[in-house]
Amino acid sequence: MTSPAVQRRERGEATRSSRPLSVLVMSADAKRRGDWAKFFEDQGMQTIRCAGPEVTSCALELSTRCPLHEHADLIFYDEESITPALEEQLDLVPLSTPVAYARAMRSPQGNEYPVTERVRPAARLSR
Repeated sequence: MTSPAVQRRERGEATRSSRPLSVLVMSADAKRRGDWAKFFEDQGMQTIRCAGPEVTSCALELSTRCPLHEHADLIFYDEESITPALEEQLDLVPLSTPVAYARAMRSPQGNEYPVTERVRPAARLSR
C-alpha cells in the first residue's frame, strides 16, 4: 500500500499547485508551536501540529511510521524538543518528506518563527 505522501508525489506538480503545501510543525513548547504554525499559515500553507514525545505519546516510539508525516509536504522540528530517542528513531525511518531541524527566532512583535539549522532530505523511495 502506498502512503498518501508518495501518492501525492506520483500525481505530480499539477496536483500540488491546486492545494496549499502542508507543513508539520513539532515543538513541545505550545506557544512556539502555535507561532510557527501561524508563520506558515500566513504564507498560505496548511499546518499540522505535534507536541512531540515529551508532551504526548509519539507514534515513532511505537512503530516505524508516523501518520502525521504521511500528510505533510515538509516537516519542521524544533531542535529543543527533539529527544535522543526521537533523534535515533528518525535516523532509522526512511522518510519521503524532508525534515528541517530549526531553532526559534523572535520577531520585533514577540512572535517566534523557525530558522533552519539543518535539513534531512527525503529518502529516495524505490518503485
